[in-house]
Amino acid sequence: MRKFSDKSIKELWSRLLTLKASQIYSIVGNYPRERSLVINYEEMDSLNRDFALDFLDRPDDFLKLLREVFQKEFLPTEFKENRANRINIRITTKLQDLEKKIRDLRSEDLNKFIQVDGIVKRATEVTPTITMAAYECSYCKRIGLYEQPGPKLIEPTECYLCGKSKELDKIKFKFVPEKSVFHDTQIIEIQEKPELLRGATQPARVNVHLMDDLCGKLNPGDRVKISGILRGKQKNIGNTMSTQFEIFLEASYFEKESTEYEEIEISDEEEEEIKKIASDPDAYSKLIQSIAPTIYGMEHVKEAITLQLFGAIRKRFQDGTTIRGEIHILLLGDPGTAKSQLLKYAVNVAPKSIYSSGKGSSAAGLTAAAIKDDLSEGRWTLEAGTLVLADGGLAAIDELDKMEKEDRSAMHEAMEQQTVTIAKAGINATLMSRCAILGAANPKLGRLQEDMSIVEQTDLPPSLLSRFDLIFVVRDTPGKQDENMTDYILNVHTDGEKIAGGKDVDKSVYKPLLSPDFIRKYVVYARKNSFPILSPEARQKIKEYYLEKRLQSKETKTMIMTPRQLEALIRLSEASARVRLSERINEEDVNRAIRLMEYFLRDSASVNGKIDIDLVTTGHSSKERTEISIILDIIERYESQFGFAKLSDIESEAERNNISKETLERLLKVMKNNAMIYEYRNDIYKVLRSKQGA
Repeated sequence: MRKFSDKSIKELWSRLLTLKASQIYSIVGNYPRERSLVINYEEMDSLNRDFALDFLDRPDDFLKLLREVFQKEFLPTEFKENRANRINIRITTKLQDLEKKIRDLRSEDLNKFIQVDGIVKRATEVTPTITMAAYECSYCKRIGLYEQPGPKLIEPTECYLCGKSKELDKIKFKFVPEKSVFHDTQIIEIQEKPELLRGATQPARVNVHLMDDLCGKLNPGDRVKISGILRGKQKNIGNTMSTQFEIFLEASYFEKESTEYEEIEISDEEEEEIKKIASDPDAYSKLIQSIAPTIYGMEHVKEAITLQLFGAIRKRFQDGTTIRGEIHILLLGDPGTAKSQLLKYAVNVAPKSIYSSGKGSSAAGLTAAAIKDDLSEGRWTLEAGTLVLADGGLAAIDELDKMEKEDRSAMHEAMEQQTVTIAKAGINATLMSRCAILGAANPKLGRLQEDMSIVEQTDLPPSLLSRFDLIFVVRDTPGKQDENMTDYILNVHTDGEKIAGGKDVDKSVYKPLLSPDFIRKYVVYARKNSFPILSPEARQKIKEYYLEKRLQSKETKTMIMTPRQLEALIRLSEASARVRLSERINEEDVNRAIRLMEYFLRDSASVNGKIDIDLVTTGHSSKERTEISIILDIIERYESQFGFAKLSDIESEAERNNISKETLERLLKVMKNNAMIYEYRNDIYKVLRSKQGA
């Protein structure tokens, strides 16, 4: 039922626009650089509550009358004389009550003014659309501009310049595109934010139509609040019009979200509880025991995931450079070692998170892609992948070793520079991917082999492995722990059976000490309020440890640590201090980081008990590189004398240099795969490129 007449609506609009007169004159003076007048819903509400509420139900009627008042009373005559001049009126709001979840949009919301928030999934190219079509009258030969409100070009029925009618006076109109007025248009697709989803819920999506100065300002991965009118577009079934309609939002205004984790509210009581836990000496053990308590053991992995959730501090410098604060962790292990369960639990606990497979959950895969689809009528569209959508949160990627080749090269940039650059189909864009990565991969031979390095056992390239702060090898080895693990799994299932039967198991040892919801709020509070600084003692501890490892490298002629591991130590120490909500990073935090780093180096980057980080960063140990160099020398020497090198000669020379036959056979295969040598004939070798170019 209508509460306001057209006359009273116009009067109220006139009063509101009078208050904004100075803004209007400023826009007119700066046109076309400025061409939008923004009106807050709160201003309408303070003017007249019923008027504002009625606007929500009848936005089209209200906006039509608003434009009439605006044109008639507030625009200068000389400005109006040019029909091409047009100032947009945009309505926005900050009221939570007007927000609708994308998945809750229904038929009763059609043609109503609403606000939704989400994350941009796809964005089309910005394209020009005619808003004022120019037509030449066959009678007066003058060109007039005619408004085009819909998607189809409408020819005028009467010339407003001479008054002649198409039907009565039999005049014709000639379309003149070069004299027409165009405005930019763009379609984006937004979906629900990942932090609002739990479990395997499919995120709901809606298309948003942008116009004029709203276009070209949003990229996939951006988080936005969009105000506008919900519209319906009739579907077609072949050449037949369907009774079903597709919904889309006709945007009036949007605002990018700059604050992180604003969706998660923390009460005063919860804040006190967080501070209480943070000051508890057992805070770390409580958090570790609360990460996937139904999974046996793996305390070091759970501790690392805990630190990953809290994260380190992202540093931004005056010259525009940044140092990432996100911690990347990789789990490489045998089948059935609960890697996927750990990933799922981390996703459930993290404030912002996305779970994906290395194959990618969409055409965009893990990073981003330019694709053709019906959203832009066959034109190229930019679609965000997992790492872009997880910007500011956690990306848990299972089966990482099976990712697409296109993603593999893009992952390097996404992990270190934390951006994804797309240059395809005329689209050039840089998207943000400031997320921590928790990856899981399987060995390519099915199970881990004791006598092989982790690089040899996975399809992941060393250049990608080197970007992980910690790599944990998860082995399923028969041994002493089997009985304890068996009892643990049986007890977990017993408790599960009781829960399924509706029995009380509140005292179960497998119930997390801290609930996932509480940990989520704890992490958010720590990230918002804790920015610890290295204490002098902590600085000295890190310095001494790093320099000691570098000295050992010199003595053993193996590379034990690189600056990348030094930065990883600092990140882990910062995350440890954040758990305590501390302003200072102390020696205890550094010791925790060193312990995890030592575990990683001993377990994942060692050969015959000797740590060599080159195994991870280059794929070859220092010893192996020396042996390859010797073999190349042998082949080059024989080739210079005889034009080739026979295998028997290589074997005898290699043996004199303490290289076994088995090692030689393996290294020759490695050298062939890396295009360093080639087998000219059976057991006859030549150098493909010199060792200097290797």
